[in-house]
Amino acid sequence: ARNFFDKAVKSKLRLNQFGGSAGGPIAKDKAFFFLSYEGLRQKTSAPIVESTLSAAARAKAVPAIQPLLAAFPVGQYASSDPNLDIINVNAPASVGENSGGMRLDYNLSSKLRLYLRYFRDQGESYQTQNSTGSQYFTSVVPQNAVISLNQILTPTVINETKFGFNGSKTRVYGIPGSSPNANISGMTINLSGSVALGGIAGQTGSAGLAIPSGLIRLSSSFNGRGAPYTNFSESFIDNLSVVRGSHNMKFGGELRALTIYNDQLGGTTFSFANVAAFLANQPSSIAFNGDLSAKSPFTGLSGEAHMRQNYYILYGQDEWKISPTLTMSYGLRWEYYQPMHETNNKNVYFDMAKGTIIPGYKGDWYSSSKKNFGPRLAFAWAPRQFNNKTVFHIGSGFYYGPGQTEDQIQPEANDRIGRTITSGSLLAYPFDTNQIFATYNIDDPNLGYQPRAYAPGYRLPERILQYTASVQQELPGNTMLTVAYVGNQGRNLFLRSTTNKIVSVGMNATTGAAIVNREFGNRFAEIDYKTSGGRNNYNSMQVTANRRFSSGLSMGMQYTWGHSIGNSGGSNEANTAGNPFDFNADHGNNNFDIRQSFNMTGLYELPFGRNRRYLSHTGAAANFLLGGWQLGGIANARAGVPIDVLITRPDVVYRDTRDGSIYANPVLVNGSPVTTPVINTLGGGNSRNVRRPDVVAGVDPYLHSGMGWVNPAAFSIPLPGTFGNSSRNSLVGPGLSQIDLTLGKKFPFAEQKFVEFKAEIYNILNHANLANPGNVRLQQIIPSGPGASGLQPGQAFTTATAGANFGARTSTVSNQIGLGTNRQIQLALRVNF
Repeated sequence: ARNFFDKAVKSKLRLNQFGGSAGGPIAKDKAFFFLSYEGLRQKTSAPIVESTLSAAARAKAVPAIQPLLAAFPVGQYASSDPNLDIINVNAPASVGENSGGMRLDYNLSSKLRLYLRYFRDQGESYQTQNSTGSQYFTSVVPQNAVISLNQILTPTVINETKFGFNGSKTRVYGIPGSSPNANISGMTINLSGSVALGGIAGQTGSAGLAIPSGLIRLSSSFNGRGAPYTNFSESFIDNLSVVRGSHNMKFGGELRALTIYNDQLGGTTFSFANVAAFLANQPSSIAFNGDLSAKSPFTGLSGEAHMRQNYYILYGQDEWKISPTLTMSYGLRWEYYQPMHETNNKNVYFDMAKGTIIPGYKGDWYSSSKKNFGPRLAFAWAPRQFNNKTVFHIGSGFYYGPGQTEDQIQPEANDRIGRTITSGSLLAYPFDTNQIFATYNIDDPNLGYQPRAYAPGYRLPERILQYTASVQQELPGNTMLTVAYVGNQGRNLFLRSTTNKIVSVGMNATTGAAIVNREFGNRFAEIDYKTSGGRNNYNSMQVTANRRFSSGLSMGMQYTWGHSIGNSGGSNEANTAGNPFDFNADHGNNNFDIRQSFNMTGLYELPFGRNRRYLSHTGAAANFLLGGWQLGGIANARAGVPIDVLITRPDVVYRDTRDGSIYANPVLVNGSPVTTPVINTLGGGNSRNVRRPDVVAGVDPYLHSGMGWVNPAAFSIPLPGTFGNSSRNSLVGPGLSQIDLTLGKKFPFAEQKFVEFKAEIYNILNHANLANPGNVRLQQIIPSGPGASGLQPGQAFTTATAGANFGARTSTVSNQIGLGTNRQIQLALRVNF
């Protein structure tokens, strides 16, 4: 622990931020301009603590695996597991960014005003993924522009017409770690039983083990070398504002056309259930994916995908001042999100009802409702009897959204070669992908193709009902207190699960090995599917107090108690269902559930200098140096974020017919099998790997000493064919607290010209804010046969059987700037003239 904290507080940040702006008239009272530029150069390092192969483990590797050992870093000290050592590294990262913008305003006449605004940003970053040194490179070039014409039709009627463009050119690539003796370009080695790498909200890709990789996570279920894509939208917007007596009305509409050019560069992922399986060259699966732009064996098309979609929006609203003390706001908004489509029919649609694939499908991939009417209603009331010092607010409204784009492009992403191998002679390293590509036959009954699908009832959009009620009270000392209830109900939210499940298992009479049968046959592997119908709700109490700047002091305080719970967090927050037959089994805390948060801010003008309490008669030079200083601070604290404890379980296990014991392999006695294969996990497959353990009743799930946080003895292995009863996000991680200070002053050197100095100190106490444990995935290590080590279903885990670093807090939050950083000092100068 001491070694870890010593490293953690020595994380480094070097930040240079610079820029400038200028503006003024081009022609007096006619044309104006404004230009701005900002540059950023940032280099950081943050601690990463993971498990890696020990020397003892490396000595056990079979010859085929030995070339890969160099891809794993050498540990610095031993763990409780003899196969694993601990490595603690400071992982470098860098960001470079240049951004700039311009605006031109032109008065065509007293009733017509035109403006043009353009902004462009260009950024590049290198981020280290894990202790192996593998990185991902990101280049993003967002830019947007808008041209707007304001028309004053009458003194009470104003119309605004706008055309906007918003686009981004993004390139993301994986960079292998520096292992000169191990070439892992285009591949990933995962020893935790998972397939997808970490990086997508709501998913857990790492079990705290080093993952050598030349890939990055391209989607929520597979990895690849990179993802070049370009997306942009074009919007035509018109808004009409009308003031009539006590009514302030606004009407408008928008047509937004979206375009996406997308490619996904594939790779190969070797997944091993545990370290022993890796050393013996026994992968649980090999998942490989071709490039999306390569020639497809399904549609015969090549090149990047070209997708289009339109949004249609109309609205009307009115703010009606019923009386001097009562105002009502009401309105109606309608939105329609056209289903996404690929312009060249470069897609492969999977029909879940029939279990077949349809290349070049020309129908809608999913349904989208046209009945998305969102009424809004709110009241504000300031009763006279409270002397205009008390205001009541109440309001509610329906809101709609299409969700994240990834959830709408599955058929497009299917139009590529892909295969997941879970058995047979090919299930080993090395793996010749070129041979597989050359002989790829879409009619092969053992293809292992892994399309992603939509359930027949998948329907957009997601719907949220939001409502709030609050009271504001003016207090002495220029302070305003607000107490509010805020809540919402989410409906028709995004859900996901798996199909093509294992439905039966036979046995080879000679070897006792399992013969697996899937819903749609073995032509397909496990199929990830998406649907709608999820539900959640949020309820909170929010208290805010603000003191306006007066007598040299301003202050603010906010406290929130809230709870977000449901069977889905919605788009980008929905895990694969732990039970593929019942989405409600995942009813639990949402990923963003934070029960309590508190922050307080203050800004104080130090009482020194001319016209102040102290040194009020000082000279000009002394006042220049001592007067006008401002000291500010921010205190933040919040409860922990959720922890989802998962377990890796093999699809099939073997039950001993003599005593009911469970083993990982068939057992033969006198040449005949005495075990029967049984389905262990009804979902089958590991691509999403969201499986839950059973909870051991009466055992505290938290450890209360040392670096440990989650107690492995609180969990056990479920019985074969059952689903764990641990609920989604059932535990909570460490809280966070931080105090920041700022000190600043303006140094005038001429009328309306000054130099502004500011010093900012983040986390001035250098408090170590520990992140959630990186390893909260248990491994079902089943005995290979009678007398072998392992755990039987129902047996609780121990520190030894849970694996190195399970449930341990091994890293800080490690934000580079702001909330969650280690202590950092920034100095800034700004010249205003």
